[in-house]
Amino acid sequence: MLQQANVPPLGVAAPIDCPTPADRYSVEIDSVASDAWDVIASGFADIHPEQTACYASNHWKGHDSHLLLRHNGEPVAGARVAIVGLPLIGRGLAFLRFGPFWRKQKAEADPEIYRTMIAALVEEYCVTRGHCLTTLSRPHPHYHALECGLLRDLGFVQRRAFSDCERYVVNTALDAETQRRSLAQKWRYNLRQALGNSVDVRLTEDPEEIQAFQALYVSMMERKHFSSTTPVHLTGELISRLPEKLKPKLVIARHAGKLVAGATIGLFGDTAYYMFGATSADALPIKAGYALHWWIFNWLHDHGYEWYDLGGAAHEPGLRQFKKGFVGKAGSVVVMEGEFDRWASSLGRLSADTVFGLRHLKRRIQYGAKFGKLADPSS
Repeated sequence: MLQQANVPPLGVAAPIDCPTPADRYSVEIDSVASDAWDVIASGFADIHPEQTACYASNHWKGHDSHLLLRHNGEPVAGARVAIVGLPLIGRGLAFLRFGPFWRKQKAEADPEIYRTMIAALVEEYCVTRGHCLTTLSRPHPHYHALECGLLRDLGFVQRRAFSDCERYVVNTALDAETQRRSLAQKWRYNLRQALGNSVDVRLTEDPEEIQAFQALYVSMMERKHFSSTTPVHLTGELISRLPEKLKPKLVIARHAGKLVAGATIGLFGDTAYYMFGATSADALPIKAGYALHWWIFNWLHDHGYEWYDLGGAAHEPGLRQFKKGFVGKAGSVVVMEGEFDRWASSLGRLSADTVFGLRHLKRRIQYGAKFGKLADPSS
C-alpha cells in the first residue's frame, strides 16, 4: 500500500515519496501497439474515449505517450498522456485527461491499483522525464471525488479550476417511465412535441451518412459562428477501428427525408458519452434534439449502460437548461474539481506553467471561440 505523500509548497520542488510499484507489478511504457491497447482498454469499466489509442494518437497527432500497469502479468491499469514540451528546455507538461483507467469490468474497484498506477506515472513523467504531470479525473458520479482525494493523498495539488466544471450525467439504468417522471417539466413538454413531429431516429454505419453528418457539423459551426477543436472528423475512423465493445454509434435524425440532427455516442465501459453532435436550422422548430436524445436514452438502457455523459454546458444558458432538464431528478451533475499537478523539479513545474499560460493566451486571442465545444443537442 502506498503511503500518503506530503503536499509541497507551490514554490518548492515536490519530493517524490511515492514508492515504485511492488515486485508483483510491472510497467510497460510506449511499447503496446495501438490495436492491442484498445483491446486491453475495452476490458475496463472506466475507459474514456480520450484514453483510447485510436482517439489519442489522432487528436494529439502522435505527441502522446502511454503506460500500462500489469499485476502478475495481467493488465490492471493504463493511461495515455499528451506530452507538450518547450523547445530547447526539454521539459514541459505531461497531461493525463480523463484517466487513468483502473477499474476492471465486473470486478470490485481496488484503490491500491489506482495509487500504484499514479506512482508509476509520477516516476516516469516527473522523475525520469522531468515534466509536470497534470491529471484531470473522469467526471463519474461515484468515482470523481474518490480519485481527486487519492491524488491529494499522493501529493498532487489542485492548481487550476476546470472552466466548464459542471458535467451532466443521465442515469440510463432507469426505465423509460421512471426517467420521464425524473425529467424537468419543460423537457417533458418538448419531448411530447418532438415525438408528435414524425422525426425518424436510427443508427447508421453507412459511409455516405457519416460524411453527411460531418458536413452537417461543419455547416452548423459556420451558421453559429463557432470555432471548435472538436475532432468530429474522427467519427468514421473510431467506428471502423475501435474494438466492437468500444465502437461508437452514430445516431441520426431525419425529418421529411432530410438529415436534421445527429450524434456520435461513445460506448466506453459503464458510461456512454455524447462525443460529437450536429443540427441543421430545421431542427429547432420540430424539437429534433429531444427526439434524438430520448431515442439514445432508450437504446442505452436496453443495452445495459449505467450512465450517459452529456458533457458540459460551455456557459450557455440554453444548453445548460436542456442538459439539466434531461438529467432530471434521478441523474447527476458532477462538479469537476479541476486539474491536479505533481512535479519533481521546479523547472518541470515552471515549464508546465508556461504551457498553460500560452494556452490561456491563445484562448483570450480567440475570444468567442468555444474550446472543445459540443453542439447544442436541444436544437
